[in-house]
Amino acid sequence: MANNDRLEREINEILGKIEQFPDAESRAKRNRRRNVNRFTSRISEVQRGIARQLSRVSVSQLMLASFLMILFAFFFRGRGLPAGAASWVLLAGVVLFVSTFAVMLFGPRTRPGSSTEQRWRGRTIRYDSPSLGSRLRRWWSSRARRR
Repeated sequence: MANNDRLEREINEILGKIEQFPDAESRAKRNRRRNVNRFTSRISEVQRGIARQLSRVSVSQLMLASFLMILFAFFFRGRGLPAGAASWVLLAGVVLFVSTFAVMLFGPRTRPGSSTEQRWRGRTIRYDSPSLGSRLRRWWSSRARRR
């Protein structure tokens, strides 16, 4: 008998929910929202793929590419490459070179995923002589503090 009452309550509950079924306008709104969400998730998936491909390019490869762009603009100006296009290639190469040089000089010191301290046989290894980059950074920061 208790099972029959419970079953009857569940049937009444389901029938009550059927009466509250959303109208056509709210269903259309939900479908539009769902389509927009699918579209934006597809765009973000494409962006992640592009970022993944770009992360494979190192800073030194970018610097080499900028150097080659500069050489290409100098040697092929007027010989197969219009002067206006050569100027833009030269400008893009210089901007890329300066920006990659700044990233190499002021960017992170370690690669992502690597440990920040080197250890050997359980002890931390410290080198006494600082690198050229760290000496230049220290000189630049001390110079900036004096102002």
